Amino acid sequence: MKFIHILLGLLALPAAAAAQEIPNISLAPGEAVTVQFDDGGRVGEPRRKPAAWARYDLVAARHLAGMTPPDAPVPVGTPIGTIGDGGGPDPIPPNEVRVRFLSIAGQHSLLVVENGQGRALAFRAAMTVDGQIRHTDVCIVLPHLPSYEHWAFPIQRLDLTDFRFVTWPPGRAPTCE
Repeated sequence: MKFIHILLGLLALPAAAAAQEIPNISLAPGEAVTVQFDDGGRVGEPRRKPAAWARYDLVAARHLAGMTPPDAPVPVGTPIGTIGDGGGPDPIPPNEVRVRFLSIAGQHSLLVVENGQGRALAFRAAMTVDGQIRHTDVCIVLPHLPSYEHWAFPIQRLDLTDFRFVTWPPGRAPTCE
């Protein structure tokens, strides 16, 4: 009888894993999506709304827009630091993943991914620029932190796919691919 119970339990695993998947997200500048998880880790229906700038987003935008863009994809993410009063980003609710796509004066593009989960979040991204779709590198989003992806040009649309939670050692910098 144990064999049957174990087998039935194994057959149930793919369904449970599928319930935890974050769906693909497509955003135009000024759009946001929040994905909420219940206590069992299941994903609720994504909620769309207009993107609003958070206090720390402005710090990140000023910092990133003032940098010389790299000539090639960067291998690891770099910390932005604190704002003038010593504060950092606002806390992220532990049951949410929030995504905002913002335009910086119509000249730059900023993707903010806030990970309220206890595991790191990886995903893939493709952007539409001048009507052309191309892959772009993005960094892993560490647990309970926001991640800022910056492009020094306007992007018409971002398509985010292949969301997955990954184990990440504390203190290790987020890799980008």
